[in-house]
Amino acid sequence: MSKVYVGLELGASDCWVAIADEGGKIKTHRKLKTTETDLISLAQGLEDEALVLMEECDIAPWARKVLLPHVGEVVVADPRRNLWIYRDSRKDDKIDSRKLAEIARLGTYFPVWHAYDRSMEELHLAVKVYEKLRGDVTRQKNRLKAKLRRQGILWQGDRAYGVRGRQEVLSLVESPVVRDILEADYEILDFLCARQADARARFMRLGRDITPVGALQEIPGVGPYVAAVFCAYVKDPRRFGHRSELTRFSRLGVTHCVSAGKTLKREHLDPAGHGALKDISRKAFQAAMNSGGDNRFKRTYAEALARGGSHDHARLTVQRKILATMLAMWRDGSVYDDNHVAQRRA
Repeated sequence: MSKVYVGLELGASDCWVAIADEGGKIKTHRKLKTTETDLISLAQGLEDEALVLMEECDIAPWARKVLLPHVGEVVVADPRRNLWIYRDSRKDDKIDSRKLAEIARLGTYFPVWHAYDRSMEELHLAVKVYEKLRGDVTRQKNRLKAKLRRQGILWQGDRAYGVRGRQEVLSLVESPVVRDILEADYEILDFLCARQADARARFMRLGRDITPVGALQEIPGVGPYVAAVFCAYVKDPRRFGHRSELTRFSRLGVTHCVSAGKTLKREHLDPAGHGALKDISRKAFQAAMNSGGDNRFKRTYAEALARGGSHDHARLTVQRKILATMLAMWRDGSVYDDNHVAQRRA
């Protein structure tokens, strides 16, 4: 049986589909509605073995779930790495669908992990909601501080946001109009803080019902918050073939820019990936360093410093080790042993 390559450029109401044969000839190129019925009809109309390629977007998980029972292979690709599409000055859905079909045929795409697990999807969504609200709270605090600076009130730290501090701040404002505006901003801040607390409680509650979240808390420095966020972003430990893939996924990988044996840029951490995982690895590092007694992460940190490394390099080494230990325990179903990476559970 011959194989066809389907480029699917998704849109909110319509999508373009291009179907190429093994020689690269476009057999079909048309637009269809972005509905479950039309997508299933497309899949069922494919007489040959097919690979469907689409780019990551808000509706890609839904489209993949709709197509997967009817097509042999459905792949969601990272759009930032499809440079032929991402950086091309000539862009529209019709053109992009043809390019996706060709990329699928050549195999030059970089897949994005998608595996549906309801509990993990719910945890991931809950964590993302919390992170969005945390950012909203930070932005609202910055807006308040900016307005206070315009009134000549230069307070450092979080004192201006507490009940007593805000009363002192408002007493220093001479204009009744400005005072009313600041009081309204404080009300918005209180609302956002309450929603943030609710969101944190929600994902922490969801995490308690997920087995690996509890198991990972055996690791020094890893509490319920760190374990829940780690599981929410990783979703399935089998997605990483090597610990270095997790390192890059967590923004802890080092980039090398070399041409003709010459270094073009100084080595630095790769910004691609998820900052949330980098953040929790640092929280876990600090907790492990501050915990009582000895543990393998304290020893790793001391060894890295003894080899002549700086504090930052030693810290990053430990952060990577913590994440790798979490991944290994989850993947292997093992218990934490301070003298070994893991011991398999009975």
